Amino acid sequence: MKKMVFLLMCFVSVSAFSQIKDGFTKSENGVLYKVEKANPNGKAVKDGDIVVCNYKIMFGDSLIFDNFNNPPIPTFRVSQQNRGFQGDMIDGLELMKEGEIFTFAFLSDSLSKIQRMPAFVKNGDYGYYTVAISKLMSEEEFQAEQERMMAEQKRITDSLQAIEMQVLVDYVRNNGFSDIATNGVYYKTTQEGNGTKPAQDKKVKVHYVGKFLDGRVFDTSVESVAKESGKYDAMRKYEPLEFTIGKRQMIAGFEEAVKMMSEGEKGVVVIPSKLAYGARQRGEIPAFSTLIFELELVEVEK
Repeated sequence: MKKMVFLLMCFVSVSAFSQIKDGFTKSENGVLYKVEKANPNGKAVKDGDIVVCNYKIMFGDSLIFDNFNNPPIPTFRVSQQNRGFQGDMIDGLELMKEGEIFTFAFLSDSLSKIQRMPAFVKNGDYGYYTVAISKLMSEEEFQAEQERMMAEQKRITDSLQAIEMQVLVDYVRNNGFSDIATNGVYYKTTQEGNGTKPAQDKKVKVHYVGKFLDGRVFDTSVESVAKESGKYDAMRKYEPLEFTIGKRQMIAGFEEAVKMMSEGEKGVVVIPSKLAYGARQRGEIPAFSTLIFELELVEVEK
């Protein structure tokens, strides 16, 4: 995570305490706050700290946001440069200590000057922002933690890719493919074409059946296959897929396979996830999924 979300929720000084919920105190710099949980021995928030916390926002009885059921995340950087005016969120955080939970009250009038309010919120309404600080980090500690998390994510990714590639290699060896990938994919011809190859920036039309390694179909342009596999959609028009070579309209491995083909050719390609959807889940396709496509290059633009 290279970026943090910095929410500068601004508070205002008010004299009409009767308009807000009971139990709030007004600080010297105008922050309205209520101590939900105190931790007198905790480390005090200071300028330069990164605040790792959970928070929720309410207007009246309406919950706007709540991440208390999620792990705490680095949310605020305490800095005078981030202050909006006296009595804003930075002033509020500086009243707190590590391990404490405060609720702050703020007027929509001031908040609406810096961000859009929900439609039901009117001028003069109070909002309530509850912050639970679990940890304070220095900038150096935060950067070190980000580097550690990135390294751990890379380790996990590398491990998953290694497992995927071993399964992929076993599959191609057992299904008549060459052990050597061409442009990163494993392709074999099942029916020869007429020799006309797709050129850069030219349109092609391709019929396809997309499968997982276990043979399950996840998508197809062929109506009969869609019906047989339970993927039929009556609202869809089943016809060859049309795209332009070199315009990155398809996953990289799919286009690489089509570029190897000639008009009229049929073939099968095995695509590692790094040339498909990688670490992303796409619909029913899990992350790090090797994909198989049965292809027919129906037409090549001359």
